[in-house]
Amino acid sequence: MLKMFRLGGNMNTNRILGLALSLVFAGSLSAQTQSQMFQRVGVVGDSLSQGFFGVTVEKKTQDWAYPVLVSKQAGASVSYNVLKGPFVNLEDVLKWDCGIFCIAESIIGGNQSTVSLPTHAGITGAEYTSLLKTSGKCEDINATKQEKEWYWAKWYWYTYRWVTVADCQEPDKFHRFGLRDAGTQTQVMEKVKPTFLFGSAGANHVLCTALHTSTDCLDEARFKRDIREFFRRMSAMGSLQGGVLFTVPNVTAIAFLEKYNDPNGRANYSGLKAFFRNSVSDPNQVLDANEIATISTFLNMLNNEIKAQAATMRFAVADLRVIFDDLKENGRPIRSADGWSPGNARANWPLPNQPGVFGLDGVHPNMYGHSLFANELIKAINSRYGYSIPQVSEYTAWYYDSLNRNPVDLKKFLTENIFGQAISWVVSIFT
Repeated sequence: MLKMFRLGGNMNTNRILGLALSLVFAGSLSAQTQSQMFQRVGVVGDSLSQGFFGVTVEKKTQDWAYPVLVSKQAGASVSYNVLKGPFVNLEDVLKWDCGIFCIAESIIGGNQSTVSLPTHAGITGAEYTSLLKTSGKCEDINATKQEKEWYWAKWYWYTYRWVTVADCQEPDKFHRFGLRDAGTQTQVMEKVKPTFLFGSAGANHVLCTALHTSTDCLDEARFKRDIREFFRRMSAMGSLQGGVLFTVPNVTAIAFLEKYNDPNGRANYSGLKAFFRNSVSDPNQVLDANEIATISTFLNMLNNEIKAQAATMRFAVADLRVIFDDLKENGRPIRSADGWSPGNARANWPLPNQPGVFGLDGVHPNMYGHSLFANELIKAINSRYGYSIPQVSEYTAWYYDSLNRNPVDLKKFLTENIFGQAISWVVSIFT
């Protein structure tokens, strides 16, 4: 048939018919490729991937995590160990939907259901370093220590020698309940051998500065070493056909931090403090101008490395830093199918008559925020691979998000409620 087009007709006709055929074949290939691409989805990551909000991880939060939403929209699925804690759903507690026994059970934590080999291995608190070394059993699978080994040197001489043995320290509960016996996140992926990978775990390499109002945790050499080693191992599997990464937004612009001006005009006491602090009594409780500049420089390096890894792996990349900056500046319109809108969502937790994308911790997205996040990844995947994966309904996510529909003003609660003031005082002492 193609030979006929080459031999017969004029040149313009041949070009038109050839273009038509290429479009038909391309459309067919795209649909087939999407099915093959998402044949086996793998997920590594941190709290954003696991579905942490309300200061906990549980089924109703995990079901709204971005890898789950995007996979569903692409006609695929992921499996994971379902958690019931640790810690509590802060929203449920403040709305009196979780009593004493509920709180106690949540703090202890555990599993609601388990799988032997999860295809979704994202864990709260993880970064590229822990992807490589932290399993559900050991904080560091490579850690060693020196231990005495007793033996008979001669039949009359019982003595010892120092030997190197594994030093398996128990990891945090999120890793224990999330990974169980499956290994590290990297090992899990090497067993799953996914065709498509959600591979972002860069945020905690820099988010630590906002949570601890300190730049001491920044380690460029460790970040570059471990992200490169992780993707080297992912590439070596040979199964990956594609994936998606995202850049890290400006962590100094999250709702957890707010501006503070020292009444005495001291530069190192002014800057950004945690929202629950009424004042700053130590320079370590604030990010000053110099520290903010250091974080910005580190963030640029981190995001450039993420983009470089995405290019090497031929992954899609969503520039969430640009998207979040726009959200912070202009908001995000929410609109139903018939055109009604509750307003523009802002980069804060929801307040009366003001939708927001953050949960009550001021760090992680709420249900609506996760839908927004998922849609930006879908856009990046569609653009990179030529797919037409449908987006999540952000209005529906807002409608069923109890925090957006019935907001809790946490800052007001912490300052005006006696119970809230007690919580704020305890938090300020131990952070």
